[in-house]
Amino acid sequence: MPRWVHPIQWAFFLGCLWWLFAAVPALASSNGTLVQPSADDRLTGVVAVEGTAAHPTFRKWQLDLLIDGKESAATFLALGEKPIPSPAQMYSFDTALYPNGSHLLRLRVVHSNLNYDEIFVPVTFDNPVASALPAPSEDKPAAEPSAAKGLPPLAVFRTDAPAAGERWIEVDLSEQRLTAWQGDVAVFETIVSTGKASTRTLTGEFAVYWMLEKTRMRGPGYDTPDVPWTLFYDGDFAIHGAYWHNDFGTPVSHGCINLRVPEAQALYAWASIGTRVVVHE
Repeated sequence: MPRWVHPIQWAFFLGCLWWLFAAVPALASSNGTLVQPSADDRLTGVVAVEGTAAHPTFRKWQLDLLIDGKESAATFLALGEKPIPSPAQMYSFDTALYPNGSHLLRLRVVHSNLNYDEIFVPVTFDNPVASALPAPSEDKPAAEPSAAKGLPPLAVFRTDAPAAGERWIEVDLSEQRLTAWQGDVAVFETIVSTGKASTRTLTGEFAVYWMLEKTRMRGPGYDTPDVPWTLFYDGDFAIHGAYWHNDFGTPVSHGCINLRVPEAQALYAWASIGTRVVVHE
């Protein structure tokens, strides 16, 4: 030890080296993995994604598909709010829903401070080309696109309401129900999920002032991309689709009004800027 270095300073220096070269790698090595599919796999049909997602300050994990490997073409696949410490199935999807070519699977493991780790796996989708598919039988019509893909149909609104009737939206918090009115005719009804006890949905009469087909929502404890079919009616409060849960009929949101995605899409098409929104107990 150089005679000009105080023993306490030398001990502190050695302690810092130990932390940098021992503690940090051990912490970062188990944050997340994608076990299946493997890198450069050629995929066709239904694919099961397996992996791990864990961190000392775990917040959530998110799985995306980057079409052609482009960040600008990132497509949401799945999200989970419970850590996965050992390899397990995270999600399954059908490659037929996406274009052929070289893509990237991306796993994000988000920490409580909203920093995150990213894991990428390159894959190739190799679906049969259209000419190789059998033609539909003449006596059996081809399936509708949504049915063929296993997707829920769009919500259907009644069309026999008075054309001149005011279009407005009613949300009943006690019943967890949304009703779309046209004049005095209820043209659509469904269950929703409104704010939980700690982040209650405000009551009152409002009007839609901004509409976005897709947006990112952030706040204390959450950061959710690609929130679909959003009708903002009071500050950050909005009616929108929710792809990350299936707890409709139960208050689980941070204050917004959650619908199933197809219902939110249909409501978005029916409403407009200025549509009245009435929220009550």
